[in-house]
Amino acid sequence: MKVAIVATHSFPIPPPTHTGDVVILDLAVALHGLGHEVTMYAPAGTKAPGRLLSMPASLGKSAPSSEDCEQQCFNDHQTALRTEDIVHDFSITKRIAETLASEGRPTVSTPLGGVWAHPAPPLNICVWSEAMRQRGLRGATDYEGTPTPGMGGPPQRPIKDAHVVYGGIDTDWYTPEGPKESFFLWMNRWHPAKGYRQAIDLASATGIELVMAGEHPDNEMFEYQRNCALEAVELAKGLSNVRFCWLPADPDHHTAKRELYRQARALIYSVKFQEPFGLSQVESLACGTPVIGVGYGSVPEVIDHGETGFVVGDSIAELAAEVQRIGNIDPRICREEAVRRFDRRVMAENYLAEYQAVVNGQVWGG
Repeated sequence: MKVAIVATHSFPIPPPTHTGDVVILDLAVALHGLGHEVTMYAPAGTKAPGRLLSMPASLGKSAPSSEDCEQQCFNDHQTALRTEDIVHDFSITKRIAETLASEGRPTVSTPLGGVWAHPAPPLNICVWSEAMRQRGLRGATDYEGTPTPGMGGPPQRPIKDAHVVYGGIDTDWYTPEGPKESFFLWMNRWHPAKGYRQAIDLASATGIELVMAGEHPDNEMFEYQRNCALEAVELAKGLSNVRFCWLPADPDHHTAKRELYRQARALIYSVKFQEPFGLSQVESLACGTPVIGVGYGSVPEVIDHGETGFVVGDSIAELAAEVQRIGNIDPRICREEAVRRFDRRVMAENYLAEYQAVVNGQVWGG
C-alpha cells in the first residue's frame, strides 16, 4: 500500500524535546518495515524511511502558522498526495485531509489532542484512547472534569464517531537494562496539567527520593514553561529528597529519557488533565518500570491496575499508598505488556486495518 503520512509543522521528527509527535515517525518506520511504501510530508530533517517531501516548519515559533505551513505543503505536493492509496493526516488543522476527502480520496485523520473544531468535518477519525473518543462524541475538551476545566477553552464541535488506535513506540529501543535505583521519577513538560506540583507534594509528604526530569528553564522556548520549571525548583527548595535532572536537547534527549526510565523504581504520572494517550507511560513500561498514574483520560486504559502499576484518584494520600506497594509489581510483566500492546508494529498493523477499511469504502466520523 502507498501510504502518505502528514506530520505536524513544528519540528523535524524526532522532535528535540519530549513530545508525542515521535509516534508519527514510529508509525512510518513500522509501516516501512512491514513492506509498505511510505511518504512522509514533514519538515526537512525528519528521519523518515522511504521518501520525505518537505513541509515548512515553525520551529516552535508563532510564524509561520500551522495553516500556512500545511497549505504550502499541499500546494507543493498536491500531485503526489493525489497518487497515494491512503493519506493519514496528523497535522494541526487537517486541511490536507479535508481537501482530499472532499474530492472523494481516501484519508484518515488523527488529532494529537482533543481539538475537534476544524473548518470542515474531518472524516475517518482515529484517536488515541476510548476516553478521548468519548470526549470527542461530547465535544468536550481535555480538561473536562479536572481541577482546571476552563484551561481547555469552550466546548468543541462534537464528532459523530471515531475509531481507537493506541499509540506505539520502538520497544526494541526502550528496553530494560541494569539494576533499578531507589528513586521515583516524574518526567514531563513543565505545565500545571502535567502535575509537577503534585509530584513535589508527594515527595514532601512521604520522603521518597524523587527525580524531576524536564527541560532546563534556560532552554525552554516558551515563557510559561520556563516559569513553571522555575516554580518547580522553588517548590522543591528545602527538600533534600528531590533533585532535578535537566534533559539535554537532541540528539541526546531521548537517550537521557530512556536511561532515567531504566533506573527508576516507578514513574509518577500525576497528570491533571484528560490525557489523550500519554506516551511516557508506555515508554516507562517498556523499560520494565511500573507507572503510578492519576486516573484521568487514557491512564486506566494504558495501566493494568495491580499488574503494570496503579491507577489512583487525584489525591496525595492515594498516590502515597501505592508508592508503598510498588514493590509488588513485576518489571517483567510491565515489559511484556508494553511489547504486546504498544509496540510500533502493533500500532502499524492496527492502522493498516483502518486504512483498508477506508480504501474499501467505509466512512465514519465527521
